[in-house]
Amino acid sequence: MTLSGAPTIEVHGGLQQALAVGSLAAIPTGYLEQWLGARRWFGAKRRPISSALFRSIAPVPLPAGAAVMAVLEVSFEQPSELARFQLPLLVSANTENAGSASTVLAHVRGDGESGFVIDATEDARFQGRIGELLGTGAVLPTTDGRWVFEAIGSSSHEVFKSSRLGHAEQSNSSIVYGDSAILKLFRRLEVGEHPDVEIARFLTTRTAFRNTPELLGSLRLEGPVGASVAGMLSRFVAGATDAWTHALSRVREYLGARADSPANAFADEARQLGRVTRELHEALSSVTDDQAFAPAHVGRTEITVWAEAARFATERGLDLLDRRVDTLDPTMGAQAKALLRRRESAYARVSALSRDLVAHDAGLSIRHHGDYHLGQVLRTPHGDWMIIDFEGEPTRPLSSRRALHSPLRDVAGMLRSFAYAASSGAMEAGGVGADARLESRAARWERDVRSAFLDGYFASTREAPVKGLLPGSRVSATALLTLFEVEKIFYELDYELNNRPTWVWIPLRGIAKLF
Repeated sequence: MTLSGAPTIEVHGGLQQALAVGSLAAIPTGYLEQWLGARRWFGAKRRPISSALFRSIAPVPLPAGAAVMAVLEVSFEQPSELARFQLPLLVSANTENAGSASTVLAHVRGDGESGFVIDATEDARFQGRIGELLGTGAVLPTTDGRWVFEAIGSSSHEVFKSSRLGHAEQSNSSIVYGDSAILKLFRRLEVGEHPDVEIARFLTTRTAFRNTPELLGSLRLEGPVGASVAGMLSRFVAGATDAWTHALSRVREYLGARADSPANAFADEARQLGRVTRELHEALSSVTDDQAFAPAHVGRTEITVWAEAARFATERGLDLLDRRVDTLDPTMGAQAKALLRRRESAYARVSALSRDLVAHDAGLSIRHHGDYHLGQVLRTPHGDWMIIDFEGEPTRPLSSRRALHSPLRDVAGMLRSFAYAASSGAMEAGGVGADARLESRAARWERDVRSAFLDGYFASTREAPVKGLLPGSRVSATALLTLFEVEKIFYELDYELNNRPTWVWIPLRGIAKLF
């Protein structure tokens, strides 16, 4: 293990003194910048840091050793911004408990002892202790506030005896406790309600919807700048597979079958997912006595805003396509040039959709998922669907992610996810641009799955439906859904041009179907 790059903290009075604000201040900003850049959850890796200060430190009692809950306050340059990151820390007296070399924040020396300051989430002792605090409830005071561990219901201490660090998330860290619970720690802290915790709490305590894992506890930091949600403890869905992986396996099966085989095993599953999605939206719109969740009728103003968002996404995507068209593969370049020749008709379609919606009922605005796709759904071993991760699009501010919107925005996101699954399967099988039969079968898989999902979504739900949730006619609903698909698909075009140019053909083909 190579630890030579980490700075050394000299302490007096025991290694735990390394976790005091004054001791942590000895870590150079340059090293903190380098250390943060290696973290999966740190989303500002290319932004220069002007300063980094530790705040809101609270000791976490452990059976042996020393740990703290802490906040690292980071000042960025160009553009200037102050951001806060949750950083639990622990002093480990030996390399065996120090996690990987990259997690070491500093060496510690003092009073004849030596050790390492590490990210505490790597340590099993800390994992178990923070789970227990959330399971029973606790308050840990700091010099300027407090960390509040809130239990929702009760959890046995036995649950937290076995733990492991998850590796799936990018903007947060997760700890899994056996087959019973999962803790998600939000690394970047923002003042205000966090939609993931807020919606999970609402579904758990105010509705009968059980296709989202129950919320078992929450963690928040209260301080001078306000309260920030720092984590959530939820029921763990043991043995589940994410729906993207499951759908892609179904695509592979379908493409690998005989050409005359009509079976599309995912169609019935998609119909079930459509029903569950509708039930989610019914549940989210079922309460009128909570200001954060009370639905509102869609008016002309909302439709205008949604149409402007679709128009902006369209213009941005086409402008970028115009600048990059000559860099694309010749086949994609030809498709792109054909689309650019129809630029004005694309704008006209968006305008026509908004005019039609203004003249008709557009349903309700409700709290919704906000970033709905196959990766946000779990398939249980029993064949049920569980909807997770209500954070919304992480690049948007909290106020935007908590705003009311049409439930059909979620539907549009899932439809585009089906398109990506079909396209990824065809690409993986080597059919794109080389095997027309495979491409045709992939398109048929998407068409059948899309149709089944919509049938399930627009069918009557098991519970009494919320009056007026959707537009009054299927024609109006289709127009609104198309508007959101336009916004989504041109966002995809912009994203692929900037990040994965070889995938640009996926949104290009989707756009060709819409216009």
